[in-house]
Amino acid sequence: MRNMLKALRNNLLVIYAVYIKEMKIWLRYPSWIFVFITLPYTLTGLFYGVGYAIAGNRAFDNFVKNTGARNPVLYYLLGSTVLLLSVIIIEDMGASIRSEQLRGTFELHYLSPANKLLLWSSYVLPHGTVSFIVIAATLAPPLIWETRTLDIVSVLWTIVLLFIGMLPLYGIGLITASLTIRFKEPWAIINIIKAFISVCSGFLYPLTVLPHWLQLVSKTIPTSYLAVLLRDILIFDRKLLLEDIRLTALVITSLLYLALGFGIYLRWENYARKTGDLSKY
Repeated sequence: MRNMLKALRNNLLVIYAVYIKEMKIWLRYPSWIFVFITLPYTLTGLFYGVGYAIAGNRAFDNFVKNTGARNPVLYYLLGSTVLLLSVIIIEDMGASIRSEQLRGTFELHYLSPANKLLLWSSYVLPHGTVSFIVIAATLAPPLIWETRTLDIVSVLWTIVLLFIGMLPLYGIGLITASLTIRFKEPWAIINIIKAFISVCSGFLYPLTVLPHWLQLVSKTIPTSYLAVLLRDILIFDRKLLLEDIRLTALVITSLLYLALGFGIYLRWENYARKTGDLSKY
């Protein structure tokens, strides 16, 4: 029993250490929060302007017909925010490992007694905190402008969905991390993955505008369910039920992507241990 409590304490210390380290890095330059908050507004203005440039006075009617939403600003703000957070998480895993490789500190993690899977998966907590801060700060103004107030259940569902939706992104991040360990170059594969997820998730448009075969592909992407569920709660003011098939699909695909990421990472990690690639950069 004492050994179990000691192991639990050590694991909690690992999670705490990762959380504090990452939050210190995020808060080292507080001005980043203003950049992240303004980027969704920039993308929203871009799509808003393009829509009116192409369709003129029919732009709003076309938007309502295709999306079912009557507030294009809130619709694009939500999609742009989730898109931004997804890109940050996918990039951060591979880029963080690459930067530690270049600094010569990456292999130091493997000299510590910490569980490596726990170590890398702990990053979901600080990034979850940052994600909630960004999405709250970005969406608060349009919600207040519409004099809408979210009940506590909707807020809790938003937090839960963001947490679940980040799990597959960390699985994908672990895949990019494993490729970084193996090939020492993360950006080529990261850019391909970002483009694929951005197209198939429907952050900025309904998936019904995509070709049928691409709609089928999007059903295997967890972030496509995340975008739809967040719109239901924050835009259409619908209540989410546990038996909702989209919620079940989000949980299942998220766990599958996370397991796939762990599996690929462990394979390449074992390969790197045997060949000495951990110390190469």
